[in-house]
Parts: sequence; C-alpha cells; structure tokens
Amino acid sequence: MFKELSRTLATICALVLAMIVVIFSTAFIISGQEPTYSTQESQEQIIDIVPKTVLTEQQKKGKSLFNANCAACHKLLKKAIGPALYGVTDRYEKEWLYKWITNSTGLIKSGDAQAVALYKQYNQTSMNSFPHLTTQDIDAILDYVESSKN
Repeated sequence: MFKELSRTLATICALVLAMIVVIFSTAFIISGQEPTYSTQESQEQIIDIVPKTVLTEQQKKGKSLFNANCAACHKLLKKAIGPALYGVTDRYEKEWLYKWITNSTGLIKSGDAQAVALYKQYNQTSMNSFPHLTTQDIDAILDYVESSKN
C-alpha cells in the first residue's frame, strides 16, 4: 500500500510540475516575448556607441521637405510605393531629376526613355508632380537622401 501511495504521489508531483511548465510556456508564447533570465552581470544600461549622424542645415531642410513631400510614397533605403531613394543621384542625372520631380507626367508624355521606363516599372503609376519645389529645395532633399547611409 505504501508503494502504491508513493507512486501516486510521484505521478501527481510530475503532473503538477508539467502543468506549471506548460502554463509559463504558454504565457511567454502569448505575450510574444522570449523568457529572460537574471544574471549576475552588471546592471548598467548599455550605451549605443554608434555615433548619430549630424545633419547639416541643408540636410535638415531636405529632411523636412522629404517628410512633407516624399515620405508618403518613398523610403530612403527600401522600396515602397515608389523606389528607395538612396543612391538616386547615382542612377540619374540631376537635371533629369529636377524635371522628373517637378513634372513627372509631362516627362512621361514627352516620351523620355527613363521616365517611361519608371512609369512602366511601377505599374503605370506616375509620381506626383511638385512644381512648387525649387532646384535648391530638390538639392536639399537629395543631399538629405544621400546622407541617409552615413
């Protein structure tokens, strides 16, 4: 009888332990977090040692103009509705970019090969035109865009 009671008690303890493991594992899975364990290491906050890029006044202006005019469709380093803009000055001449940004529809209608290719590449969706942007504004945006990899 004592052996039977011991086996029953051992079985109950094993089941309770298994239930505790399942409950805690489920809680971590539901919370979407990895379990963390305390260590004896220093509790000091880790400091990011990568220096932040300091923008010039021109780049700050470009960032502001980018956020107001471009960010809805473009990201700096990845494709969105439109292409990623980092490296755009390596892909196109500045004079062409001025025309494209201020009047992309007109450039497509003129039959410009690069404009037509972009139009086709992006499902025949033309970029909004920004006739209010000056060449200085566009230069500021391009300067900001190209600084984004630093």
